[in-house]
Amino acid sequence: MGLACGCLTLSLALASPACAQSAKRGQELTFNDMFESPNAAAPQAVAFAAGPNNLRFVLDRSQPRVVLLQFDGDPEVWALTSSWGPRGDEFLRNDIGEVIVRITTLGGVTVYGPLGTNGGLAASQGKAKSLPAPSRSEGTLQATLQKALRWFDRFSSRSIRVEASGGLPPALVHEALERAAQGMSRAPRGYFGRPERKVKLIRVQRSFDQPSVRWQSGVLTIGVVPGAGYAGRPSSAAVLLALTRSR
Repeated sequence: MGLACGCLTLSLALASPACAQSAKRGQELTFNDMFESPNAAAPQAVAFAAGPNNLRFVLDRSQPRVVLLQFDGDPEVWALTSSWGPRGDEFLRNDIGEVIVRITTLGGVTVYGPLGTNGGLAASQGKAKSLPAPSRSEGTLQATLQKALRWFDRFSSRSIRVEASGGLPPALVHEALERAAQGMSRAPRGYFGRPERKVKLIRVQRSFDQPSVRWQSGVLTIGVVPGAGYAGRPSSAAVLLALTRSR
């Protein structure tokens, strides 16, 4: 599943002005090209393209404790945590510990996620707009739950019930259920056909410390943290792991 490519990588080398001009003539984008001036701060959001199909994504460092990532065409915004390897490489991981992006000390960027465990080299496309904050409005809670029911019909011959508790904002419930639908859609084909794997109820409830997903006896419980932004809800990967870990 993994893909490798010969794409240009983002270079952190301290190039001279002459070298920088040469790189520009060769249509390469160095780290210095992302600065407005030699004394400017690094941009908070940068666009990248990776793999033979130019998979595009944005990395956004505007948040204090997480790095946000969004792939083009995907509604999910990932809240990644940063850790450092023994050689100084930075690893950006999702909420189940998977490495989604690796950045070397020389600035080479490898993206995994949709490109599989082998990843693909990513070329910088320059500055991007910071990713927008989570929506504050998504209609009424009742309308949100009714919409979600349509997402889950394909996973069960009988309608899956959805509910929310704890006075949660409709927009937060909407996003949590959308992540649940995405996670379920990535399960192996026919996975929910066996009786013990059927989802009967999806419940979204308030969590006071960190987001969570629990799967037990046909009930998928999603804990969300209001006010924590994208880091306050579990990812689709966390939903899929909870559903399939006892496979």
